[in-house]
Amino acid sequence: MERKTINFTIEGKPVAKQSVKFTRSGMRYTPKHIVEYSNLVKSSFMQAYKSFKPLETPLKVRLYVAYEIPKSFSENKRLKALIDEIRPTVKPDCDNVSKNILDSLNGLAWLDDKQIVELSVYKVYEEKPFVDVEIIEV
Repeated sequence: MERKTINFTIEGKPVAKQSVKFTRSGMRYTPKHIVEYSNLVKSSFMQAYKSFKPLETPLKVRLYVAYEIPKSFSENKRLKALIDEIRPTVKPDCDNVSKNILDSLNGLAWLDDKQIVELSVYKVYEEKPFVDVEIIEV
């Protein structure tokens, strides 16, 4: 049996999943920027894999989360960031970034994110922010 490997990139700053918010009247809502990022994840996947049938097997997911190098970094610190001597310990957290991406891909890349049996998240600095997603059938 051939195991599928799927790769695609989400351009732009990674956005963490946050808990649902409530209005003063008690109505639940998801903040606009989270919905927009979820839509970006979906459209990034659909551009790379047009008529894709969601995977039904156990999966391994690897996320390469690139944060933009802060403008406040000196040239020396910037170079260290580019060779991974300095890694981002800033928000958003790995688990919250992955939650947003994984939830967004339900029904597109896989039937349900319960199929994910292994998850790796790597936070690094790059010139421009993005997330590379790799999905591997186990």
